[in-house]
Amino acid sequence: MTERHVVRILAASNFRGTGFLVSPDTVLTCAHVVSGCEGVPLSVEAEGSSLAAEVVRMEPRVGGAGIIHEYPDLAELRLSEPAAGLAGVWLDEAAPAQSEPVSVHGFSGHTLDPGVQPDTLDLRVAGRSGRFVRLQGDQVVRGFSGGPVLNLRTGRVCGILKASRNEKDVSGGWLIPVAAVESCSPGLVQRNAWAHGPGTEWFDTARGRQGFQDTLFAEGRGSGGQRTTPAQMLARGAMPFVPRPELAELHTWCQEPADQLLRLLHAPGGSGKTRLAAELCGQLRQSGWIAGFAEPEPFKDSVGRSRWLEELSSALAAGFPTLVVFDYAQARQDDVCALLSHVHRRRRNGMTLRVLLLARSEDPLWPALREALEDLEVEDWALAGASSRRLPSTIEAADPETLAEQAFSEFARQLDCSWLPVPQSLGRRARRQDSLLGVLASALDAVLSLKQGETWDEGDDPLVRICRHETRAWHAFVEDQLGESPALNGRVGPVVTQALLLVPTLARGLVPDRLTALLARTHEAAFPGRPSLDMSAVHACLRALYPAPGGAVAPLEPDRVGEILVRRVLRETDRWGRSGEAYLAAVLDVADAPDASADERVGAVLPTLDALARARGCTAVGRVVDHPAHAILDRSLRLAVRTRPRLLVPALIITGSRMPHADPLAEVMRPALESCDTELLRQAEQFLPSHPSGLSGIAALVLGRLLRPAEEGDGDEEGLLRLRRLVRFSLRLDETGHRGDAIKAADRAVVLSRELLRRSERHAPEHATALHNLAALQHRAGRTSTALGLSIEALTLYRQLLDAPGAHRRRRLLDTAAVLSTLALLRLFDGQVNGAAGDASEGVIRCEQAGAGPRQEDILLSCLEILAECRHRTGLTTEALATGAQAVRLARDLAERRPGQHLARLPGTLQRQGLGLIRAGRLHEAYVVLREAVQLRAALPLHLPAHRQDQRVALRVLLQLEEEMDGSTQERPSWRLMLSGLDGHDALQESHADE
Repeated sequence: MTERHVVRILAASNFRGTGFLVSPDTVLTCAHVVSGCEGVPLSVEAEGSSLAAEVVRMEPRVGGAGIIHEYPDLAELRLSEPAAGLAGVWLDEAAPAQSEPVSVHGFSGHTLDPGVQPDTLDLRVAGRSGRFVRLQGDQVVRGFSGGPVLNLRTGRVCGILKASRNEKDVSGGWLIPVAAVESCSPGLVQRNAWAHGPGTEWFDTARGRQGFQDTLFAEGRGSGGQRTTPAQMLARGAMPFVPRPELAELHTWCQEPADQLLRLLHAPGGSGKTRLAAELCGQLRQSGWIAGFAEPEPFKDSVGRSRWLEELSSALAAGFPTLVVFDYAQARQDDVCALLSHVHRRRRNGMTLRVLLLARSEDPLWPALREALEDLEVEDWALAGASSRRLPSTIEAADPETLAEQAFSEFARQLDCSWLPVPQSLGRRARRQDSLLGVLASALDAVLSLKQGETWDEGDDPLVRICRHETRAWHAFVEDQLGESPALNGRVGPVVTQALLLVPTLARGLVPDRLTALLARTHEAAFPGRPSLDMSAVHACLRALYPAPGGAVAPLEPDRVGEILVRRVLRETDRWGRSGEAYLAAVLDVADAPDASADERVGAVLPTLDALARARGCTAVGRVVDHPAHAILDRSLRLAVRTRPRLLVPALIITGSRMPHADPLAEVMRPALESCDTELLRQAEQFLPSHPSGLSGIAALVLGRLLRPAEEGDGDEEGLLRLRRLVRFSLRLDETGHRGDAIKAADRAVVLSRELLRRSERHAPEHATALHNLAALQHRAGRTSTALGLSIEALTLYRQLLDAPGAHRRRRLLDTAAVLSTLALLRLFDGQVNGAAGDASEGVIRCEQAGAGPRQEDILLSCLEILAECRHRTGLTTEALATGAQAVRLARDLAERRPGQHLARLPGTLQRQGLGLIRAGRLHEAYVVLREAVQLRAALPLHLPAHRQDQRVALRVLLQLEEEMDGSTQERPSWRLMLSGLDGHDALQESHADE
């Protein structure tokens, strides 16, 4: 840094000696360097630029009688314009001590290269030499005169080199002390000092600001080019910052007089306290402060704490203003007091320290802190001008939908998937969040859910990191509030507190008495024999950190933090306690209220099962494929179902019908449903999903057990019930790969519907439904001709029903649209493209006439997909792509709103649009759409051969596209790996079949 400020002084292009910048337009050198240059144009060369200069002061004006210029031998030069990008060296008013090492940068003609070149001297201080200071060491040769002498201990320029002009005596030289500058250029030293404060390059380097920052606050370090993980994206200072007025207020507080030492910011979890403090720290660091979060690690023992506090004292003594932030301050009271007490003992005039506390609430921290500081006899000093402020939620002031969309785009950019579209449902999810963190985490979670094909370690999951931070702070807070409790000792202590923290998330909205009782029951069940805890005190801790209206305790937010904690608690409880089964049994007890109705009891347990299903990975879209806690959770749920089947079977079916991957829940219920009585089967039937899902096997089991042979005494009602069960049974069988049995059941349904129709014309809709169902199954079996006849017969019936008067016109419109969709598909396979296009167009019209609704959206999507394909085949490419884009938008929306029903369908819709784009020659767009289809499908269970075949086709097309686009995406290895995995999966299946 010194070398950049050294200049070469020339008189009429002749080298005279060295000088250095003390400000952008001022150079100091020795008087004898410029002596005798009156009337000759002077210039200096700095950083490769030549600037004109003039002597504005010189002392003495003449050299004197001898060959050595008299004291102080100084000259000040003014440049014609400031040197760009150079602030000047930082002068050190104190003279260097004897034996201190110094260095000098300058110019000489004594290097190995020809001409005058940059040169360096390594010297040490010998001691005073009259009014000069004697230097010894390297040979001081001509040209170095006027060079800056850098004190290597302080990092500041302590004088100007005065070389001997006697070439026979070149060992060592003299230093002109900085004190002499004042006599030559009054005020120059003071102006130089003002220019070098915290935040300027020389001050920060000389006093080691980065070293203090790194030692005290690890998050102030640079990333070093390391890969950014999702966890780091939600860490302090990494996620997008929402501008808020409190930031300016905090800046003002930091700049106020020194008696404004302490401030508490409190607000519920997720309100943005930590992110606000991180932004403040970042901005203060840019202006020369040392700022960051005081991590708990250095305070774990007295040695680490003393070392950290001494480093803080050194930083303050070096003149750096410092901000220390304590997150979760309610659990760090002792650390805060230790810091304030230490600084009070070591404080000095002029130091600037600010301590910012972040907490969920003001009580009990603020009163307790006042009391503790009073005991330490530092209350008057520490709390002078201190303030406690509640941080308002920014969600009320900001637009959560816009924020979520902006965050989604930013996270997608950082994760190299800018091509991902913003989900249509993201705005709705953002509106449901009541915290800033919830909105941002929802946006990041949406990106991770849509961006498949890349696996992150569990520790890099952003919500895992938040969960870990939350549980550590919670445990410390409970320990602090409950004192030395034996129940919290040892390695089991954190497990106990985590298990208690999870209870309000699994059993939501309980009144204080019921929650306190449940805390006691879960503790006793999961940790038998362990010392008891004061659960009233634990409840008070929960209320302090997670307050909710009406005296309740809020669940952990965002939701997936609760999912992660479920897995952690079950695994750790199984390891250190009795078992996860006992823990869950105690939690589920709360929903089994004897005075509630069956529906109320099922409704009460749904939030619990929803959290458990999420923990099991049923909504993870492939993110949580396997986890040690899954086996414990399955075992626990299976036991709970066996104990309370009438409560949990309906609740699990309702939960599973909302999930995109409900297969684990199906396996939990299967043993109970295989042997239960008819009453439970009928109860379960009410909640079975009417769409393909992971519960299709369970639905087939329930319906198959409920179906009984027809008896002579059966009337229309019994027959109608049996018919409807047969239709649903056939569909569920087909979805689970039993196509032959599915067609047999559908045939029986048609026979039964004809019999009912002969009895009464009112059964015509059921007969049409049975025909339509059989047509679809026959088509899937490759019998398109047979399916066409059945579908046309069904359509004829529906048209008759549509024309008949009645109160069910909307339902009839949708029935007609559904059979038109199937018929269009059949005609397309039979080569009747124009007929298929007409049926699909009419299907779209019928859907529009019926109006929006869940069933209408499902049928409309099918009609749009078929219509787009028909238009492609008839050469209407532009119209086909527009229809396909409409289908993709609808499919995305449905997948977001009803993932259990529609998420598995979205990849197929995307793939069809991608292939259409290829037909239109829009290869890059096609690649982007097909890539999304492949990555979405890779995250779903590919247990059906048709899904695997679709994936195989898409991967081969991607490989071909990348080759045609000259490999610009460089993703070929990923596609080859996925294709190889599919081939390996099929080979394994074939070998198992052979065995």
